Amino acid sequence: MRHQDSAAQSNESFHDRVARRYDEIYKGPRWDLWYELSWAPMKAWLPPDLRAPVVDLGCGTGKYGLRVAKTGYSVTLTDLSQRMLEVARRKAAELGLEDRVSFLKADIMDLSALPREHFALAMAQGDELSFASLPAKALQEIRKVLRPEGVLVASVDQTLAAIDHYAEKTDLAGLEKLLKSGEMEWLARDATERFPVHTFTAERLRDLCAVAGFEVLDLFGKTVLPLKKLEALLENEAAAQRIMALEKKLCRIPSAMGRTSHLQITARRMA
Repeated sequence: MRHQDSAAQSNESFHDRVARRYDEIYKGPRWDLWYELSWAPMKAWLPPDLRAPVVDLGCGTGKYGLRVAKTGYSVTLTDLSQRMLEVARRKAAELGLEDRVSFLKADIMDLSALPREHFALAMAQGDELSFASLPAKALQEIRKVLRPEGVLVASVDQTLAAIDHYAEKTDLAGLEKLLKSGEMEWLARDATERFPVHTFTAERLRDLCAVAGFEVLDLFGKTVLPLKKLEALLENEAAAQRIMALEKKLCRIPSAMGRTSHLQITARRMA
């Protein structure tokens, strides 16, 4: 438990520090494409009833939760970082969404402050499950707050993407640990802000969800194409559309997921 508490504190410290500039860090044409690719499955699973509640777990600065609120839903935004919540709260006020959103400081490992079997849709972008001390327990917590048949859309770090990091460092022990357990470390410059990160292959993620009582509805990698190398092309709208079309063709091919840095899964809570 002490190790878990220490990891959560390091996680919180890092995200508190970067909160005010977080949106600037992840800004630009390649991130625009990333966000739209991530948003499409969430939009597809928005409840047909606008009165159905939605929760954004690890909301960060509110990128997705506020977008859902703008469409008319009531959204609860949670995060481990108080400063991230402060940024999200300010953005909600600027958008005039105060009546549709609520905020809660919470670790995904303990969602007991949220009502049981309440939410129709839970979002966990920004690798909340990867940052959880125990991803299996975090999934159980999410299951508790979802209604039967409620849907989770989450992103996680993809294991094979980290191989080059350990190869470049000639860190054989780290490589063995990564491939055995999927675990690595958040590479913050400040050692006090480093914490364990859990990565997943597509197979391991499917298995984890099944054990937790979820039916997998969709799984894809993001992104197969090296967007950073294509960033100059993404400045051109027509080229960006062509690149997005290619990415959509590639991202659900199982063999292509090993090229991606992240996996995004949509899963339904089984009754």
